[in-house]
Amino acid sequence: MSDPIVKNPGNPGHRPARSINTIMSGGVTDAAPHHVIATGFEPLDSALDGGLRTGDLILIGGLPGIGKTVATLQWARHIASEGLPVVYACYEHDEASLFSRLLLSEVGDLAAASGDSTSSETRRAAITAGSDPRELGEIVQGSLVLRAARARMQAYGDELLLCSASPTDLDIAALDKLLVERAGNTAVLFVDHLQKVSSANGAEQTVDDIAVELKALAMRHGIAVVGVVGASAGALGLRRLRLQHLQDAEGLGYEADLVIMLNDKITAVSNRHTAFDTVKADTFRGLVVMSIEKNRNGPSAIDLEFRKDFAHYRFNPVGGVLEEQLVDGVMVVE
Repeated sequence: MSDPIVKNPGNPGHRPARSINTIMSGGVTDAAPHHVIATGFEPLDSALDGGLRTGDLILIGGLPGIGKTVATLQWARHIASEGLPVVYACYEHDEASLFSRLLLSEVGDLAAASGDSTSSETRRAAITAGSDPRELGEIVQGSLVLRAARARMQAYGDELLLCSASPTDLDIAALDKLLVERAGNTAVLFVDHLQKVSSANGAEQTVDDIAVELKALAMRHGIAVVGVVGASAGALGLRRLRLQHLQDAEGLGYEADLVIMLNDKITAVSNRHTAFDTVKADTFRGLVVMSIEKNRNGPSAIDLEFRKDFAHYRFNPVGGVLEEQLVDGVMVVE
């Protein structure tokens, strides 16, 4: 488990300049310490030298339906299970839907560990539980796997705060206030997604303006901020999305410390890998490529792959390094 996050008493405000000798002698007592927080995905954490870093803005982008919310909610669940407090602010799904997806993900983990498959009845029961989590006790009585999944959720339930609201109800100012009220009791803030967030001053702003404010939150509160970002309209027909295909990409690329792009492997790899091998093509359809496109803390241009298990709203967290050649993404080069 990572070292515990040291409490940071809200917004410290402006910090005066300090000399190097003052810093080395311990003169920066009001600064939040930096920590590395594992996502639970390997080899992603190894490629990131341990995981996400507090004080950083991390962006995860891709086409609709590629698995951005799946991945970030799974990271949030893993981080909370390690005893670190997490806030998941979602503008796309309500809390009942997020609850069901967390429960399904736990069921998927249990099924993967045992090698058993889960029935459609079990999956439907997990979805039903989300509509009224208070009835979960009765719903799981007839299912050992659902009872085990509930117990796993209860173990980290106090560490994972779900926030679902409209953009005007949960704007940047509200997120800042929430973090202050939690008095440093947050390690990672997930924002799903940036296009829906409103500015702190109520003015209409671009996605990269929101990224500037989220980066400020990360530094001010000493937390990691993970933001989900959608593609620009002109990128929807491309086989492989890159950082430059995100909405307001130029500003986002400047503000973000880490950018991870998601693409379906079947469309993102060169055709020469599948043209004469239908079995390989079928295998590729179940995989998503996670590409580290920018990384201020280490190497970038690293392509990894993870298998989808979207029936349980999860990825297999044990992936691999991509071996095939990807298409360029701007102009398809075969």
